[in-house]
Amino acid sequence: MAWPYGNAERDEYAIRAATEIFGQHGEFIRNIIQFQVHDPGQVEDLYQEFFLALVRRPLPANVRNVRSYLYRALIHDMVDLTRRNEKYQQHLKKHAEEIRISINNDVPEDALLEAEEIRSVLAYLTRRLTPREAQVVTLRFRENYEISDIASELGVNRRTVSRYLCAGMGKIRRLLGIE
Repeated sequence: MAWPYGNAERDEYAIRAATEIFGQHGEFIRNIIQFQVHDPGQVEDLYQEFFLALVRRPLPANVRNVRSYLYRALIHDMVDLTRRNEKYQQHLKKHAEEIRISINNDVPEDALLEAEEIRSVLAYLTRRLTPREAQVVTLRFRENYEISDIASELGVNRRTVSRYLCAGMGKIRRLLGIE
């Protein structure tokens, strides 16, 4: 069914609906989260996250047992959060292993040498790109700029930045023999 009003009205309706649900079932929601999490700091964060989730995805109109629906949605959200946290921890661990820095901040002696080698390889590769592609690739991967930040820095559209980035990375992959 198409929404007959604009986005602002839809957002206002979703916020009112979520506020009403939290007014009626807020204590139930908080108790479920506390029972599952046990960390007071996380409880409040999850409580607020669940409110925002209800704003983004309001309860369907055909829900008969609201508490049951809320319980299932809470459990699913907490499982998703746990998976995201585990994935993030795995990513951090993998990154630490890749640069051979342990979780205890033990830096191997040759880590600085490797960083210098990486810089020289990046400089060599970016010299093979057009000036704009090199600038975009450098800002993205050396300076850790987001695409929107690069776009505002260069005064171009985000799509233009994406095109430069894709073209530059394609050339770099071909130079490295990856593609």
